[in-house]
Amino acid sequence: MNYRKLITIPQKCVERALNHHLSWLGVAAALPLFGMVTAFAVAPGSRSAPAVEVEQVVQQLALPAFGETESKTRYWREEAVQRGDTIARLLNRLGVGGDEARRFLSSSPLSKGLMKLKTGATLSVQTNDAGELFGLRFLNDDENGEQVLVVIEKIGGEWRASADEVDAVAQPTMKSLTIEGGVAASLAAAQVPDEVRTQLAEIFSDRFDLDSLKAGDRVAVVYDTMLYQGSPVAVGNVLAAEVTRGVRVDEAYYFAHDSESGAYYDHNGEPLKKGLGQQPVAGARISSGFGFRRHPVLHKLRMHAGVDYAASTGTPIHAPADGVVTTAEAQNGYGNVVMVRHKGKLTTVYGHMSRFAAGMRTGKPVKAGELLGYVGSTGRSTGPHLHFEVRVNNQPVDPSSAALPSPGLSPSQKLAFREKSVRFTGQLAMLRSIPVNVAQLD
Repeated sequence: MNYRKLITIPQKCVERALNHHLSWLGVAAALPLFGMVTAFAVAPGSRSAPAVEVEQVVQQLALPAFGETESKTRYWREEAVQRGDTIARLLNRLGVGGDEARRFLSSSPLSKGLMKLKTGATLSVQTNDAGELFGLRFLNDDENGEQVLVVIEKIGGEWRASADEVDAVAQPTMKSLTIEGGVAASLAAAQVPDEVRTQLAEIFSDRFDLDSLKAGDRVAVVYDTMLYQGSPVAVGNVLAAEVTRGVRVDEAYYFAHDSESGAYYDHNGEPLKKGLGQQPVAGARISSGFGFRRHPVLHKLRMHAGVDYAASTGTPIHAPADGVVTTAEAQNGYGNVVMVRHKGKLTTVYGHMSRFAAGMRTGKPVKAGELLGYVGSTGRSTGPHLHFEVRVNNQPVDPSSAALPSPGLSPSQKLAFREKSVRFTGQLAMLRSIPVNVAQLD
């Protein structure tokens, strides 16, 4: 029999099938023939393949050592300080180890006051993947009532601590959320800082109570975040905010009157707050505003927790509203200082007085316009002025926007206000269109 002819049969079938419009059907039909020919081609009579020699080799290979290696990757983590937190307790909560670091913290050269964490503050911690501590930092008030950046870090194998210089830059942050249940819980879940929540409550306090918001109401806010070496260390002013209560929408835009002061206005340029009624020093100008500034004595960048009024020694200082004196004493940084608690959760502070008014003492009730003391330069001061602070829930807020009377805008100021508010209006509109809670650091 001509075996070569048989072998060409399936080859021709495949060639014809591929050239035919039913090519795949032809290939399928040829498959059985392939199997038959293959079996026939190795029928008895063909030469067998030579045997292959197989040698079995057995060799033991040493496994590489899998020891723990030190992680060189370091990163910063932020944790909100809760009531009763200490540095040790917070580090335990974060799972951060390191006996050497803990020994240094327990014997830090910094004062106990600076090492005491404030509820609502942010503690930044630098660790590696193994949870080893390399540094931490947080803002705190020094003995003069000004905020400083506490930095504890490991440099060259040694732990060091400092509490002075703040090299921070401002960067806008946008957040939007829908109230679900309690207001405080909703804002906290959206990671809105305590300082921002305090500012929002004050900004809209003359229009509604922030705690009165209900489920389904929305809050959108743009505020400054202060960054130190790329990580957030503090919160600046709220720049714009929008609160939707049912069908009603309230807006607030910050407008700077000058380099030292400003206030919040609605979209028509009308002031949102009436303020406390009067300034503590009549007719005086604000010489140094609220926020980060270079300290005139220490020559370092500090957080100025109030405003300074330029006035000559002996100028009368009056209470801007009714209240009760909680402090009237001489302190190291503030000098002669008076603190007055007003209605709600608001407290005002008056520092560097030359002397107190007659009968000034802790527990004394005071009326709006009543004499508290006189401008001076006691404590840490370069010259006569009044250092004036406003605190809400013991957190400093900008007096010029939270407590002092908000002036109306002139026609030229209204034009400048509209130009500056356009960008924030667009950002709030964008946040309004997003149906979910968002947090964005630009």
